[in-house]
Amino acid sequence: MEGELKVEEIGKVIEVSGPLVKIEGLPTVGMEELLQIGDEEAIVFKIGQEREFNTLSSSYRDVVWALSLGEEGKIKVGEKVKRLKKVVEVPVGEELLGKVIDSLGRDVDTKDSIKTKEKRKIEGVSPGIMEREEIRKPLETGIKIIDALFPIGRGQRELIIGDRKTGKTTLALDTILNQKDVVCIYTSIGQRRSEISQVLKTLREYGALSYTIMLVASSESPVLQYLAPFSAMTIAEYFRDQGKDVLVVLDDLTKHAWVWRELSLLLGKPPGREAYPGDIFYLHARLLERAAKLNKDYGGGSISALPICETKEGEVSEYIPTNLISITDGQLYLEVGPFQKGIKPAVSVGLSVSRIGSRAQRKCIREVTQGLKLILSQHQELKKLVQLETKISKEAQKKLKRGEVLLEIFKQQKHELVDVATQSMIYYAVLNGFLDDVNLKDVKKFESRFSEFVNKSYPKFKDELLKNSWTKEIKEKLEKILQEFKLAE
Repeated sequence: MEGELKVEEIGKVIEVSGPLVKIEGLPTVGMEELLQIGDEEAIVFKIGQEREFNTLSSSYRDVVWALSLGEEGKIKVGEKVKRLKKVVEVPVGEELLGKVIDSLGRDVDTKDSIKTKEKRKIEGVSPGIMEREEIRKPLETGIKIIDALFPIGRGQRELIIGDRKTGKTTLALDTILNQKDVVCIYTSIGQRRSEISQVLKTLREYGALSYTIMLVASSESPVLQYLAPFSAMTIAEYFRDQGKDVLVVLDDLTKHAWVWRELSLLLGKPPGREAYPGDIFYLHARLLERAAKLNKDYGGGSISALPICETKEGEVSEYIPTNLISITDGQLYLEVGPFQKGIKPAVSVGLSVSRIGSRAQRKCIREVTQGLKLILSQHQELKKLVQLETKISKEAQKKLKRGEVLLEIFKQQKHELVDVATQSMIYYAVLNGFLDDVNLKDVKKFESRFSEFVNKSYPKFKDELLKNSWTKEIKEKLEKILQEFKLAE
């Protein structure tokens, strides 16, 4: 309409501090809104008022703190700022599968946005109680000690925690490699390029990249590191809303907490415990609460989260580890000592826990793993007696031997994954004494040869076990197979 008055807010950069840009002149701007500063974009991070009182206008001046999405140093003091009147979004869709992207959905190599039919805001709302369903379906990892003692369900949040170089990333990668009908999102936060390249090589080598999205936020950009886990969850929510199961690996949230602390201290937020701002718990809680299993009325999809947290010298009582332990549904604690002795995966039986537990196990493995923890606890007690040179009975010696055999079975090389049916058979063999007369050094050989024997001579037995579980007929047939195998050996 001719003569219509058009009002547009134009701000001005008044200060630049690393990735943080202080702007004045945008009184109605909203949180997470995108701004145009020259050729660069920024996202509104905090809205507030300057403490300096303007005596001429008798008011405080409104200022905005924004995070630059481009390279540091390109935005200068005095530049004009325009509102784009949209919030930061990330592309979502099937087109992202097999791609390596950054936190804004751009191809890591070309920096071009990947074209998808839909975009979503990176900050989402976690599902309410009425939208959720009890977690029952297993997310099998192929890692024996986890599937047997600390099972993970689809929709669960299981923390992987331990010191540097204890196999945390390998554990998460193996879980991705073991998936067949689950969309996986591997989120790299602040890792070195060499580490990222190794992960990408592994995914390609084992054919897992076709169902995986690799979201990379390297150490060069603190802003993209901050956005990375939220973008990953937004992409996961797209697939969840299609009724699919999704696995999100967050590697790792310790570095994410460091970035949040850095940005918060630059803003002048009051530091709390270990110099972290008080809202660090809320930051990770609202992120991980988005992982859930939806009921059929909402599509029945799920998001499972495997956040990774790094400790220093095994200290789990630090601020970030304790926060994440309280938010998640259990933790897999990796120990330095066993790892350095070659016991891999170095999952601590005593400090690890899954709060979903056997509810997220198939019946065939649930029935044969109920007695495993008792064997391991008895083994620990008997081992102490043996060290004190106390004489123990033959029955106690048998229990001690079975504990040693079980620990030997739990040893597993990286990327050598074992299906649930095979695991169930070997645990049944241990519990029923079929390995009592096998030398400890020959246990792994027995396990691998027995698996090959079943696959070759009884190729349909695993399917029967998964379908019927431990009926009398299945038990009798397995015992016959075990005896036949031992005679053949």
